[in-house]
Amino acid sequence: MSNNFKPALVALLMLTSAGSAKAWILNISSGPRQIYIQVGNGSYTGGNYNAGGTPANNNTVNVVSVNIPAASLGNSTALPMTSNSTAANSFYDGFNVCNPPSQVYIGGWVRVPGSSGSGVMSVTTPASLVNAAGNTIPFSSISWTSTANGDSTPHITAGTFNGGTITLASIGANRWVENCMTFSYANTAIYASGTYTGRAIYTLSLP
Repeated sequence: MSNNFKPALVALLMLTSAGSAKAWILNISSGPRQIYIQVGNGSYTGGNYNAGGTPANNNTVNVVSVNIPAASLGNSTALPMTSNSTAANSFYDGFNVCNPPSQVYIGGWVRVPGSSGSGVMSVTTPASLVNAAGNTIPFSSISWTSTANGDSTPHITAGTFNGGTITLASIGANRWVENCMTFSYANTAIYASGTYTGRAIYTLSLP
């Protein structure tokens, strides 16, 4: 595996005018340097990790979206976003971690030969979401909370997109970390009608 994985998640705003072991922080065996990151749908072959499974490439780019009725535009009431991700269970052992479509699974692991070294998980976005006419909405209008079934601790940080790069977690040597992101749209301003899109790129790197 490479030392830098970059899955993506697309944010979509539609505006109308007028198991056994619990999830979260888990130990994995040491070995040659490897990293794995999953945002939304992912793939494992040969079963879950605890049954000898290994990660596989999955090129799915999941979408998080919200449809805003005209009567609700810009009323400063945050609106929940939903996703087409169906990832509910951890590939560690099959434990039910997330509740799609309202939550998006995010997780990753770092494997090294010894006991030192850590990976950095981050997300990068452009400044704005854009529609076909070139109108924009700041990416900072979208925020997320981070939790998991049975554990409300945000091991992967909650936050607000900032049109740049945000560090989400430091994953220690031979650790698996996972949470579920729940996204919301701030809805504090009125924008031109249309479908606005933008891509968030999630990265796990091991220096």
